[in-house]
Formats: sequence, structure tokens, C-alpha cells
Amino acid sequence: MAGGAGSLALASLPDAARPWLTVITVGVVLAAFGKSAQLPFSFWLSRAMEGPSPVSALLHSATMVAAGAYLLLRTRPLLEASGWGAPAVAWTGAATALALGLVAVAQTDLKQLLAASTCAQVGFMVLAAGAGGVAGGTLQLVAHAAVKSLLFLAAGAWLAALGTRQLPALRGAARRYPLVGVTFTIGAAVLAGLPPGSLWVAKDELLAAAWHDSLALYAAGLAAAVISAVYSVKAVWYVWQPVPADAASGYDTERRGTRRVTRLMAAPLVALALPAAALGIMAAPAVAGPLRRAVGAAGEVSAAWWELGVSAVAAVIAAGLTWWWGARPAPVPVAVLAWLGRWLDLEQVALVLLARPTLRVARALAVFDDQVLDGAVRGVARGGTRLARVAADADDGGVDRLVGQVAAAMRAAGRLARRPQTGQVYMYYAQAAVVLVLLALVFALVR
Repeated sequence: MAGGAGSLALASLPDAARPWLTVITVGVVLAAFGKSAQLPFSFWLSRAMEGPSPVSALLHSATMVAAGAYLLLRTRPLLEASGWGAPAVAWTGAATALALGLVAVAQTDLKQLLAASTCAQVGFMVLAAGAGGVAGGTLQLVAHAAVKSLLFLAAGAWLAALGTRQLPALRGAARRYPLVGVTFTIGAAVLAGLPPGSLWVAKDELLAAAWHDSLALYAAGLAAAVISAVYSVKAVWYVWQPVPADAASGYDTERRGTRRVTRLMAAPLVALALPAAALGIMAAPAVAGPLRRAVGAAGEVSAAWWELGVSAVAAVIAAGLTWWWGARPAPVPVAVLAWLGRWLDLEQVALVLLARPTLRVARALAVFDDQVLDGAVRGVARGGTRLARVAADADDGGVDRLVGQVAAAMRAAGRLARRPQTGQVYMYYAQAAVVLVLLALVFALVR
């Protein structure tokens, strides 16, 4: 940050010097795509559906998934300053809304359908961040939270009561549990973008920004909105159909419960259905102005009447055709439908391109660590041990012997030095005389 923005404040990020501006933008965008399950990171949300339905409701309605899109909405100035960030984010959001919408259409598991729809709906928020529709993206975030929590709780109620989440096995579920069926239908209608639902208004608000950014981007967003109607109405069609006479009951991983389970869920289902249907009021002029000022989007364009009409007509036609088509085979090759059902094989692609190469590198590094680094460390340790033994031998056989010899010589010298010390005076005189004679001889010889 010292060489970049100099601050972690979001408002300071666009002021970062290059190349730090590019580094920061890449980090924010990739983190947001991964967090919000956007392409190519969408597959993890499918795996998350293995958990209980109440957890799924929290996962898809709270910012646990939408946090990435929220981050991009908050950092819109950074995307603009980078030059490439805004269009890359907008087109990734549009591509995710299209591709994962088709994935949702191909699902036969209700929770998987709703999970893929979450990727697609969050894709609209990401599109809004890239196209400059912060107000529309914010409205989409809030409305989608209410809708998706409602739909997942309804799916969980059926799963607890009937023991299945497979759409063919859920035929008649709405007839058997009408309160859950009605609230689920309300949520699905809002998710489909049918008027006057909140997501109809939210999508048009952000598509208005896409229209002013790029006609192609608007067309992609509108096509994704049409696909939203298809997968939403598909789920509703199944749960309202009569139960076939030869139907066999199927059970999934979550435990079967009783009718009392759905009664306990009645209050939260009704409480969520109301805001899911009514949050479109946030686009009303009396509310839209303060909302736009609150999110820093006062100057953004708003949806025109014809844009609202086009999206409404498209959603109604798509919903009607989907209901009329029912459970007949999709007019696409079986292989393509299976590929969509497997979430575009994104998990396999990630395994091949990322996970397996990373594991190979990890194994190679482990071998290098075990055989090279550990071998070097063990070699140094063995060398140190050998050197210690040589030093010990030198100490015991050389230094200690030398010290012993010096000590013995000193003891011998001491014994010799004690011999003249008899304590008799005449012996000291005699020794002095001998010394004087020796000195005299030395003096004479030296001269």
C-alpha cells in the first residue's frame, strides 16, 4: 500500500499509482468472482448444496455469496479508474447470468436449480457493478436476498416433509402443502422477473445502465432475464402438477419429517413472501432518490417505461411457454443437457487446470523436501557428528596427553627443586658457593 493507494479506504483505491492500480484491481476482481461463485468459479456453490436446507437458505440470502458482488458495487470507482476492470466485470456478470441460468434450466434437483439461479442472479449484480448501475445492483442484492431465502426455506419444508428434492418426485407438493406452495410460487414469480415483483424492477434498473454502456451488454442481460423466467416457472410447474398414479416415493439425504415441520415454517415463509413481492417499491421516485444518494449513485440513469415493458413482456412470454412445454424433453441434444446438468464441468476443469497441477507441484516439493533438503540436513548432522568424534579423539589422545605430560614434568621439576631445601645452613652456603663458581666460570668464558 505504501507504493499504491497509501490507504485501505475504498475511496482511496482509485488513486493508486500504476502498476499498483492494476494489481489492486486484479486482486479485488478475482476475490469477488470467487466469493460470489461467478465464472469460472461457480462450481463450489453446487457442492455447498450438500448441506441442510436451512444452511442453504442462509448461504444464498445473506452476503455469504453476494459479498463479492457487494464489494464490486462498492469499488465501482476503482473499476473505472483501471480502464479494463469495468467492462471485464460487466461481461463476466452477463456471461454468468446466461450460462448459469441455462445450468439452472437443466437441473432436476430443486436445490441445485436454486443454487445455479443464485449464481445467475448475483451475475446481474456483477453486471451492474461493471456497467455503472450501482443503484440497480443494490436493489437486486436486497430483493434477491428475500426471494432466495423464501425459496430455499420452502424447498427445505418439502424436503423435510416428503424426503425428496427431485423435481419429478415433488409433483403435487404445492397441492399437498398449499401454504408452502403459494409462498414458493410468489418467490418463483418474483425470481422470474414477472411484474410487479421486486426483481422485475431491479433488473430493469441495472439493465438501463447496461443499455447506456453497450447494446450488446443489454441484450445479454435481457436474454439472461428471460432464462430466469424459464427456470423459475419450471420449478413451479413441477410442484403444482397432480401426482402421477404410478409415482414412487424417493428419498434424499435429509431426514423425512412430518406435516408439523411446514406449520412451524409458516410464519417465516409468509414474512419473507411479503418483502420479496413488495421490495420493488424501492424503485418508486419517493424512495429511489434517497436510495441513490445513499449508495452514491445519484447521477445514474433509471429504467424508462419501454424498458420495463420489454422485460415484462419477455418474462411473461417465456413463463407462458415454459408452463405450456411442461416436462417434455428439452429441444437440445442430450449430451448438451447432461453437460449443463453437470454445471458445465467447471469442477473437472478446475481439477485439471488447478487442483491436480497444484497437487503435483506439492508432491514434487514434498519429495524435494524429503530427499534433498532432509538429506542435506541429515548429511550436515552426520558430518557434525563425525567432526565431534574427531575432536573428542584429538582432545582425549592429544590435548589430554600433552596436559598430562606437562603436569608430570612439572611434578618432576618440583621434586628436584625440593631436594636442596634441607633446612641446614651449611648446605645453603655450599650451594651459594657452587653458584658463585659457576657464575665466575660463565663470566670468564664469556670474556
